[in-house]
Amino acid sequence: MTGEYNDLENSFREFIKKDRLSHAYLFFGAGKEASIFGRSLANFLEKEKFEEPKEFLSELLIISPDEKGVIGIDKIKNIMYYLWQKPIASLRRVVIVQNAQTLTIEAQNAALKIVEEPPERGLIIFLANSAEDLLPTLNSRLQKIYFPETSKKSEAGEMEDETDEFFRKAIANLMKDPVKNSARLKEVLRRLVLVKQFNLNKRLQLRSLE
Repeated sequence: MTGEYNDLENSFREFIKKDRLSHAYLFFGAGKEASIFGRSLANFLEKEKFEEPKEFLSELLIISPDEKGVIGIDKIKNIMYYLWQKPIASLRRVVIVQNAQTLTIEAQNAALKIVEEPPERGLIIFLANSAEDLLPTLNSRLQKIYFPETSKKSEAGEMEDETDEFFRKAIANLMKDPVKNSARLKEVLRRLVLVKQFNLNKRLQLRSLE
């Protein structure tokens, strides 16, 4: 991973060391960066290397949309079967659901059952464009990590960089103790959605959270 994700990587190393890793996450924002981090996390759990895997991981399952561009309930049923098997080569069996915004409502409801009653040594990571892409019932049960875009060029883009960096650090710090910081984390995520979806004064929004 790039240097800008060192803090997040260190946080996850601590979660794993102290056995405080959540069973379900939503990685949202920059899809490529989120996907790389998810696979790097799976690689660390299996190979003890926090980097994009260079070889096959026996305890990683990646779910993608079908030829119609959706993820249906059949794939979620496969996840249920996969996660409930005990890992052999890794600390956790990991499932990464790419483009989670394409999950059908039926599939999301099935995924909710997994999240509500997670297998002891399973980890499921949803990758989506926005923190609001999933049904509220499923969304509310996921630990959320924001991945900003890494290449912005214009003056407006520089402000985007500043905004992204602020939210990335804020969420990473709050995620060190997500239970204690749950109310603050919800407020930061709410502000992030407002900043991204509406034409708000970004500097004012950032100052209000300091």
